[in-house]
Amino acid sequence: MIRVDGHGQAACDGIRRRELLRLGGLSLLGMTLPELLHAEATLPLRPGKGKAKSVILLYLFGGPAVQETFDPKSSAPREIRGAFGSIPTSVPGVHFCEYLPQMAKWMDRSTLIRSATHDQNDHSAGMLYTMTGAPADKLQSLVPVLNTQAPSMNAVVEYLARPHGSTAPSSVWMPCNPGWGQKITRPGPFAGWLGRKWDPLVTDVELRDAYEPKTFYDVQRQAAGNILVPGTKLPSSITLDRFNTRRSLAEQLQVQADRVGNSEAYERFDAYQKRALDILADNSSRESAWRAFDLESEKPALRDRYGRHLFGECALTARRLVERGSRFVTVYWESYDKTGGDPTAWDTHEDHFNICKNHRLPPLDQTYSALCEDLQARGLLDETLVIVMGEMGRSPKVNGRAGRDHWSYVHNILMTGAGVKRGYVHGASDKTGARVTDKPVGPADFIATVYAAMGIDPEAFIEDAGGRLRPITPGGSVVREVLA
Repeated sequence: MIRVDGHGQAACDGIRRRELLRLGGLSLLGMTLPELLHAEATLPLRPGKGKAKSVILLYLFGGPAVQETFDPKSSAPREIRGAFGSIPTSVPGVHFCEYLPQMAKWMDRSTLIRSATHDQNDHSAGMLYTMTGAPADKLQSLVPVLNTQAPSMNAVVEYLARPHGSTAPSSVWMPCNPGWGQKITRPGPFAGWLGRKWDPLVTDVELRDAYEPKTFYDVQRQAAGNILVPGTKLPSSITLDRFNTRRSLAEQLQVQADRVGNSEAYERFDAYQKRALDILADNSSRESAWRAFDLESEKPALRDRYGRHLFGECALTARRLVERGSRFVTVYWESYDKTGGDPTAWDTHEDHFNICKNHRLPPLDQTYSALCEDLQARGLLDETLVIVMGEMGRSPKVNGRAGRDHWSYVHNILMTGAGVKRGYVHGASDKTGARVTDKPVGPADFIATVYAAMGIDPEAFIEDAGGRLRPITPGGSVVREVLA
C-alpha cells in the first residue's frame, strides 16, 4: 500500500515495482499519480539498517581465475587444471587454491558464489556491469564514462546516505580512479544518471619504489604508495580563525544561492565545496573521521599484518573508515603499467602461474585475512560485509603463453561477515569452469542482494538528475539463498 508520511528528509526510499502495478489512475487526498510517486520517492532509504551496516569491497581488477582462487578444477586435465593444487577450507568438501591458506580458514564464516556470470567479456564493460547492474550500451574496448550510465553501488549508497550526521564520507573508492595507472579513465565507480555530485570520494595515489616494466607482464613487486585525499589540509597561510571566517561567508553565500535555485553544475560544485569545508573543519579535530586516512597511529605490527603495499594499506584504511561511519568502501587493485610498475593487476594473459603464485595470491591471502581478523577483534565483522570479486574470470584452457584469457561467463564472488550465510556455496560451473551449470547470478542480481543485506530496498525507484524515477536495480532479483 502507498505510504504518505510527513518526513521532511531529502532522502530516497522509492516505490516498489509491485506497488506501481496497483496504482493505475489512483489519486489520494487530491494527489495525482505523479505527485504520489514523488511523495513516495522522498521517503528515506537507510543504508546500514540491514545486517550489513557497511560494505568493504575488495575489487580485483583484471579478472581473477576461479581455477586459481576459489574453485580449483582438480579433476580436469592439466591444460585446464593448471599448475596449482588445492587445499581444504574450514567447510568440508570445499577447496580453495593451495596459495590461499589463510582465506580458506574463513570459509565457514562466508558465502561463496561460484556461479556469477555475464556476457560483457571486456575489462571496462565488465567493471561497469558488475558495479552498476546495467551493461554498457555498446560493448567496446575502453567503454567511456557517460552520464547516461547507471550509478554504481558506491554512488547509490552515497546518494541514499545523505544526510547521515557525520563528516565521514559515506562512500569511498581507493586508491585512485580506475585506469589511473594506465593513464585512462574506466567506468565503474561513478554516479551516472544520478548526477556527478553523487560520485563517491575517489582518492589519489602517489607511488613509491616505482620501476619501468619491460613488458606488461614484468611484475617485480607489489605496488606501494601513499593515499592522498584532496583538500584535507589547510594551506600554511590560512589560520583556523581565518578559515572559520571563510566558512561563515560560504554559508551566507549558500543562503543566497538557494533563493536563486541550483543548476546541476552548481549543485555539483556546491556539493564538493561543502565536502571540502567539512573536511577542513573536521580535520582539525583529533577524533576527525578524515584521520582514517592517516595510518601513522596504527601499530607497526598491524600494518605489517595487512601488508606494506597499496592493497594492504587501503584495506586497513577501509577498516578505519567503516569504524568511523562510512557505508561503502571499495579497495581497487589497479594496474600501474604506465605509472611505475606492477603492470598486470589480475589480467594474466601471459606468465599467469608465476604472477599469481608470487605476486597476487599471497598479498590477497594476507590482506583479506588480516582485514577479517581485525574486524572480528573489534566487533565489526557482524555488521560489515567483506566482498572479494573482479569484473570477470579467466579462460578454462591455459593458452600457449602460459596464461589465461578473458572469461566473463564464470567468475566467483566471496562474501564474508554481515548479512550472508556462513559456510554456504551457491551455484556451480562445469568441470572445466567454462559455463555455469547451477543457479546463475548476474550482476544486477548480485547488486540487489548486496542492497538487501544493507537494508536498502532493491525494488525501490530513485530519482535521476532530471527528476525521473528509475529502478535502483534494473532487472535484478535478490538471491535469497545467500542472505542470513
